[in-house]
Amino acid sequence: MTLRAGWEDLVLAAIAELAAGATTMGLYGSAHPRAVQAVDELSRQLNVLFGDEREVTFVVLAEELFVQGRPFTRLARQAPSLIRRLRRRGVGHATFRSGVSREELRAFLEHLASTDDTPVPSSPHVQVGKIELSERELGGPDDAQGGQQRRKLATVRDRVAVVRECFSDFAAGTDLGVADLERVVRALLDGLDEEPDPLALLAPWEGESRWAAVHAHNVAALTVGTARLAGMSPTSCLDLGLAALLHDIAKVSLPAEVLDRELELTGDEIELMLDHPRAGLEALLQVGQLPDVALIVAFEHHLDFNGTGFPRLRAPRRPHPAARLVAAADTLDVLLTARGRHGMMTRESTVAWLAEHQGTTLDPGWVSAFRQLLERP
Repeated sequence: MTLRAGWEDLVLAAIAELAAGATTMGLYGSAHPRAVQAVDELSRQLNVLFGDEREVTFVVLAEELFVQGRPFTRLARQAPSLIRRLRRRGVGHATFRSGVSREELRAFLEHLASTDDTPVPSSPHVQVGKIELSERELGGPDDAQGGQQRRKLATVRDRVAVVRECFSDFAAGTDLGVADLERVVRALLDGLDEEPDPLALLAPWEGESRWAAVHAHNVAALTVGTARLAGMSPTSCLDLGLAALLHDIAKVSLPAEVLDRELELTGDEIELMLDHPRAGLEALLQVGQLPDVALIVAFEHHLDFNGTGFPRLRAPRRPHPAARLVAAADTLDVLLTARGRHGMMTRESTVAWLAEHQGTTLDPGWVSAFRQLLERP
């Protein structure tokens, strides 16, 4: 396929109109003049985009949006909003064909904006469906080692996508998706049945915008993996995993410019960051249906083993054992994963750093457990 000059700009405009149209439908209903205008704008943009092409396909894979096979997640500001709507409605791909009518577009946007569980229907010029991946696409028998890696990476991306969506919704003022987060923890436990080493389940660095979800996922993987190796019950592991996912929940509402400069903050910004454990506890107290350990971990995960740390307490004390485990997992993930923050460290340098802080900042028992994992051949 030969792309015309300016094709990328046309796609970006179409993504913007799709996202805006669905939002307008949800807010005003299909009969409102603004909704009618949104349909007209989308129709106009698609007709310009078609050009010599007879159809244009939008595909969602995990947290990525592709148009005609090309990635647009990082190019389109409205891509995350459109991805969330498509995922919620179970739409893996949507193909718009030349000749699509305004009525077809109106019906598509109306279904996309709906909150019910009915499938989004296709029409003659708008075909929707789910993505079905073949064994070869996932890595088949001809590519056993590479295929296994792709299957595992896809699973990781799916888990991170769910966490990120729950965090985004919570930051926007909607209910926290506790049931979805529990599904993430259960998926981690299932993964540990096949691969007991939690280090094998870690998600890679994906940039600052995805760090909150990647970090939460990895801290949960390290927490439940180590808890299982320590002999804790499945119920305890589930509660601990949920607590680990939510340990930094207050940060999802902090300004992006503060988070991006977390290690270079000054004045009031430092106080804002130091107060996030207390803010996290306050936020989770409004949620309900959470295990008590999630509240404890949110409040105590930055209290040091020796009783110092933050939030500042009138009388220093040793934090709860669950908070000490999550704190060690939190630190380990930052050392191993967080490029652009502390920097990515080798396993050897990470072991040395943990040993230096064992018994002061971090619980010596949990540090020993992580050192054993890191020192395995």
